[in-house]
Amino acid sequence: MAAPMTDQTRQSASSGVMSVEQIEHELGQLRMNDDGTLGLRASVLNLIVVADDEAAGSVTESVSKLANQYPSRAIVLISDPEGEPDLDIELSAFCSLRGGGDAQVCAEQITVHASGPAAEHLDSFAGPLLVPDLPVFLWYPGTFTSSSPEFAGIAPLADRLILDSSADGDSGAVLRDVLGVTEQPGMPAVGDIQWVSLSPWRALVAEMFSAEERARELDSVREVEILHTPKGECRALLLLGWLTSTLGWELEDSSPTDNGRRAEFSGPSENITVTLSKDSPDARLRRIRLHSEGLSFQVSRHRDRLDARATVMRNGELVGERTVQLGGFDLGVLLGEELRYRGRDTAYEAALKSAVEVLG
Repeated sequence: MAAPMTDQTRQSASSGVMSVEQIEHELGQLRMNDDGTLGLRASVLNLIVVADDEAAGSVTESVSKLANQYPSRAIVLISDPEGEPDLDIELSAFCSLRGGGDAQVCAEQITVHASGPAAEHLDSFAGPLLVPDLPVFLWYPGTFTSSSPEFAGIAPLADRLILDSSADGDSGAVLRDVLGVTEQPGMPAVGDIQWVSLSPWRALVAEMFSAEERARELDSVREVEILHTPKGECRALLLLGWLTSTLGWELEDSSPTDNGRRAEFSGPSENITVTLSKDSPDARLRRIRLHSEGLSFQVSRHRDRLDARATVMRNGELVGERTVQLGGFDLGVLLGEELRYRGRDTAYEAALKSAVEVLG
C-alpha cells in the first residue's frame, strides 16, 4: 500500500504582491526535490477557504492533515474590508515521499491576506489560481452568510459549499440562510459540518428499527425527546429534521419554551409530541429518545466518552443494547468526509427544510 514516508511543510521566502506567473513559479520551487527534479503536484481538488486571521492557523493545520488523503490546491482568503488597503500572499507546500520511492508528491496552499477595497473582490484572486478540470470546494470554517459581498463572486466558481451551521450564535438565521442557498438556482451543492457529525447518530437510530418487528414500532411513536446544549441547537434541529422528513411526519405546531422548543406533528400514530431541551450538562447532543406503546428507544452519549449507547427498553426493562465508537470530531476529519461528495445531498436538504419549518 502506498504510504507517506516523510512529511514536510515548506514555505516560500517570498511574500507580498505576486502575479499568477510568479505564484506558479514559487510553488514549483517549493516542490523541488533535493536532486533538482520537480516533485509531483498531487492535487485532486481545489479548496477555496474564506476565513479570518483567527481561523487561519486551524485551516492550515486541517489542509496539511488532509494532504495525503485529499491533496489539494488550497486557496485561503483572509479578508478585512474595514482595514487599511493592503495585499499579501504567502505560499506553502505539504510534501511526502510515497510508496518507498524517492519521488515527492506535494499539496499546495496559497494564502491571500486582503484588506481594504481588495477584500471585496476575493473571486478575482481565487479564479486565476484554480487548477483546471478539478472540482472546486468552497469552505467557510467560521460564520457564513450568503449576503456577504465575497460569496456572490466566489459561489459561481464552486461545485460544493462546505459550512458549519453552528458557527454563528443564531441557529435560526443560519439555517434559513442555508436553506435559501439550496433553493436558489445556480448555487453550489451544500455540505454542513454539523450534518456530518450526525452520521453515527442517524445510523444508530436507523439500526434500532432495522428488524421488521421493530420497524412497525415507528408507526406508534407518540413522543420524541432531544437533549442538547445551546451550542448544539443546529445539530439537534437537523437530527429532528432528518427524523421527521424520513418518516413523513407533518408539522402541526411549534413554539419556543423556557429551555428549548416544543412541536406537534401528525403521523401514523396521529399526534406526535417533540420536545427539544437545551439542558444537556455536557455533550452538545446528549440524547434522543423515542417513545412508542410500551417501548422506549434511546441513543445517548457523554462529553468525556467517544462512544454512543443505543438502548431499547420495554416497560422499564432493557431488551436491547449496542455501543459504538463515535470517533473524534476533529475538524480535519469532518472536512475530509465532506470532500468525498460532489453532488447535492437530498437527505440533508430535506432535513434542513424540516428544521426550518420547526423554527417557524
